[in-house]
Amino acid sequence: MLDLGSAMFEYTAGVVIEGEPDNDPQVKLYDRDKRINRLERKIRRRVVTRLSVSGNEADIPSALIFTNVVKDAERIGDYIKNLHEIADMMPDNPDRALYREHLAGPAAAITELFTQTRQAFVESDEETAGKVIKMAKAEGRAHEDKIREITMSDLPTRDAVCLVLILRLYKRLVAHMSNISTTVVMPIDLIDFYDEPDS
Repeated sequence: MLDLGSAMFEYTAGVVIEGEPDNDPQVKLYDRDKRINRLERKIRRRVVTRLSVSGNEADIPSALIFTNVVKDAERIGDYIKNLHEIADMMPDNPDRALYREHLAGPAAAITELFTQTRQAFVESDEETAGKVIKMAKAEGRAHEDKIREITMSDLPTRDAVCLVLILRLYKRLVAHMSNISTTVVMPIDLIDFYDEPDS
């Protein structure tokens, strides 16, 4: 699911940031998202089937982790589709240098996070998971800082709105990758809540 999401993101970033031809969104975006959705349903069915067999009670923690992870991976695909939709809102001849300035660095970080998140989960690599969580938090803060900077700027309205929407979706993408990584290092009750204080 993460591999499919990464491919979707690479295609969409090329369209939005670099102005690459949007020549096959059905195959490169929407068909991949459908595969992600099918995988989510398949994994959920397998989890339920396994838990329905007597004697598999010990698998309940793993089952909860898998259902949590596939939910996050599915949301990633949806957010990337939302990113792609923003290309239609951009000016007809957008200033590509402006979009690169604000989005290229964060996009490269997201691409790296896809790789590290997959590695952390597949290999149960706690060190890499910790790096993903830390990097995702830093990226999320940086996205918020850029959003504030843009809202205070005198950029043309369409550019400012599109940049802010994209950065907000970037923040959601990194948050979901952080959520997936928390499943490697945290007990079940703290998954998705790695750094939130007890209330």
